[in-house]
Amino acid sequence: EEVPEKMPESPWHSELVDAVKSQLQAVISDKPEAKVFRDIYFQHAGKRYAPDLAVVLSGAPPAEKLGAIYHVPEDGPAPDAVIEIAVSPKSLGEALSEKAEFYAAMGVKDYLVVEAFPNKPVKLWACRLDKSESLSRTNEARLETLRVVVRAEGQKIRVFDESGQEILSPLDRIVLLEAELEKERQKRQELERRLAELEQRLK
Repeated sequence: EEVPEKMPESPWHSELVDAVKSQLQAVISDKPEAKVFRDIYFQHAGKRYAPDLAVVLSGAPPAEKLGAIYHVPEDGPAPDAVIEIAVSPKSLGEALSEKAEFYAAMGVKDYLVVEAFPNKPVKLWACRLDKSESLSRTNEARLETLRVVVRAEGQKIRVFDESGQEILSPLDRIVLLEAELEKERQKRQELERRLAELEQRLK
């Protein structure tokens, strides 16, 4: 089966997709059956598109049994959630029109479009396709199937669970831990300095 050649990604687009993928993998880490797909073609009713990210919570075939195309429903169920990251007006237009129509027909429930033009604040477009909702622009989107809230803050995409706790990728956790360790190191140095000063006064 012939697979259309994909357009090369810009570094900015690739970086954003990888970051959101890491967050999604953290979201589903306690769901063994769930899978996050990146840039695999989904085919349905004679059409195919390759979403930036797609999450199938249950019933997805093992990766080793899939080629470059995931046929719905022959290979498995439609994704529960699809995320497109648009870094140009053209890609945004496609994500808001023909791609949205295709994902709705395929059976996708949650659909999120991240408008992430270089050097501009991130904007979100979201809807529940299975409820025939229209995409609307927002700064905060709830993905009901994943039980998370996605927020746009500046050029950053942040993900929170239902309790309001931020969901961090493994790399973000490492960065946060290193920052906390650095704060502790600075506190210890300050205490040692004060102790040395006190010892000098007591001599």
